[in-house]
Parts: sequence; C-alpha cells; structure tokens
Amino acid sequence: MSEPTREAWISEAAPGRTFAEVGGLWGTVNEQVSVAAGAGAAATTMIDVAPRDGSAGDLWKLFRERTDALGVSPPSCVQASIDDPALTERVGSFDVVHSSGVLYHCPQPLHTLMQLRAITRETLILGTATMPETVENVAGSVSVAPGAALLVPAMSHSQRAVLGQWLTDNGASCALGVNRALDSDWAIDDYGAWWWFFTRDHVAALLRIAGFEVVNVASYWNGRATLYSARAAGPPDPVVG
Repeated sequence: MSEPTREAWISEAAPGRTFAEVGGLWGTVNEQVSVAAGAGAAATTMIDVAPRDGSAGDLWKLFRERTDALGVSPPSCVQASIDDPALTERVGSFDVVHSSGVLYHCPQPLHTLMQLRAITRETLILGTATMPETVENVAGSVSVAPGAALLVPAMSHSQRAVLGQWLTDNGASCALGVNRALDSDWAIDDYGAWWWFFTRDHVAALLRIAGFEVVNVASYWNGRATLYSARAAGPPDPVVG
C-alpha cells in the first residue's frame, strides 16, 4: 500500500497540474498516477523502462487495467529509461514528477536526478532507500560518515552481509547484488541491481546539485527509505569532474 504522506504530498501538488511518474510500474498497486488523477491533475503520464512485449509480466497491461478499474482518465504511457539523454525531447516537461524506488538502482544517480530536473517544472516527489549512519544487526555493524554513500560493487563482504540482513529484516530478501547474487558482473545498463546505499543527507545534496530545493523530508519503510519533496530551483549546477 502507498504511504499516507506520499499520497498527501501528491494530492496537494497535483490539482490542475500535469503529472508524470517515473518507474512506477513495479508492483502496479504502488503507482501514484491514479492518486494524481483522483486529486485533479490536468493530465497524467507513466514513464517506465519495462518492456511492452510482456517479458516483464505485462506490467503495462496491469497498469491500464488498474487505472480503468479506478475510473481515472487514461494516462499517457511512455516506455523509456529516465537516463536516456533523448528522453526530454520525447516527453517534454511536467509540473509535478514523482519517482520512487528507482534512484538506488541507477549507476549514475546524479545524472538521473539531472534528468528528472530536466522534465520537472515545479515539484519533484522522490522516494528512495536510504541508510542511517550506523546499521547494527546479527551480521555485525556498518558505520559511515554523515552525508556518505556506499557503492555496492565496492562494498566488502562484511558490509554486504550487514546491509543485506538489514534489508532482509524488513522483507527485502531479493536485493540483487546485496543479499541475492547478480546474474552478471555489474553491467552498467543493469537497472535491476541495487547499486547504492545512500544516507539521507547524501540524497539531499544530490538534489541540490541537480537544481532542486528540498522542501519536506519524511521517513518510511521502517526507517529504510526517505521521501523528499523538492522544488525546481533553477538549472542544474555545472558538474566538474
């Protein structure tokens, strides 16, 4: 089920605005297009990388069936990756954008946030898994500095064991690359892999660099994830590197 805070933020931001969701097909019932439509969004769009050939369980069909059953206006559907540089030319921009459960699956999260900034005119509502600065459980302990992030391919076996257990304790026992083996060796185009463990402040800094101002922050998933409401605050800062 969706979190009440997320639904409240979307319901407040969406009326009379164009709304897009990025990566909302997984799980189907967690999508927020129907929430935005029910709140009075002017138009809604789903953008997701899932193929249309049914190889992913025909998620697009399930999504259409859900929105039809809920009686909301038919959304536009775009099969694409948020990281595709050509995406902005295909879809344009939207007043309000929501994306959840996506960022830590992206190998280049700053690029992903800059892509989100490019399609966001007013408000981004972003949900992502995050970790506290210390995680302790039966597998051991992992501590990171404030504002840090861990790249999963670079983590030690002991770090992976602790954070894998931390996810398992909350029902996420199939985090690819963490507590479940990958079929490939960290292919850069593998969006099923769990690439990152971010701290809350790390994501806030990435949002600022990408051109957003964080307005509200809330914890969910038993402290294992963070929801951000951010305002588009100008063009992304130049990235030096």
